[in-house]
Amino acid sequence: MSVTLIGCDETTSDTGYSRVVATEANTVMWTVKVVGLGVVAVSLSLELLVWLLRRLRPGKTLNEVLFFPSEMACVEHLFTPSSPFSCFCSLPHGVETSFSCLLRRILSATSSLDLCVFAFSNMDLCRAILALHSRGITIRVLTDKDYSAITGSQIGVLRKAGICVRCDVGSVYMHHKFAVVDERLLITGSLNWTLTAVQSNMENILITEELELVRPFIKEFNRLWVHNDPA
Repeated sequence: MSVTLIGCDETTSDTGYSRVVATEANTVMWTVKVVGLGVVAVSLSLELLVWLLRRLRPGKTLNEVLFFPSEMACVEHLFTPSSPFSCFCSLPHGVETSFSCLLRRILSATSSLDLCVFAFSNMDLCRAILALHSRGITIRVLTDKDYSAITGSQIGVLRKAGICVRCDVGSVYMHHKFAVVDERLLITGSLNWTLTAVQSNMENILITEELELVRPFIKEFNRLWVHNDPA
């Protein structure tokens, strides 16, 4: 007795074809995975290379020393750099001074400014803080409670503008004079933020991006900020 198998060749052919397709699909998937891992590796390598170049690039870290009293000059261009109108005040124009450099560094803030200052009565420095506030920069100010109430103090102006200000709660003077811009740039020295200090006193300012110097000031500011929380 004989049995005839019908469709056997077709079934075998379909099975072989399916295996070939599956093999090709697996090959494509592995190729995609390998290419993806390669892209990630190249991307990480490039990021590491850029980081190393930045670290090794000479002169990258900003270190600057300013001395006062500062020469008097117009600083209007720092507040309205895109204005088509020239300032017609009697002060010298286009002159880089210690004070204009200080203002420029403060106005360079793009995200935050933490200010810890003993006396604050300089109206141009107050104007710079208000300009940052109008740009949405996060600003925190720590100051001495006694000097915040003296005639000419700009602390009330800052508070009225909605800037968060805290006064020290201790019995000693809060005698610091430093600012941290964007948690990367430290401005510190003997200079009080007053007109007398800028125009008449022998003062100094150090401006640096050295992380080893910036970090302790960030830590100290945060400690004082919590310690002097009125709540």
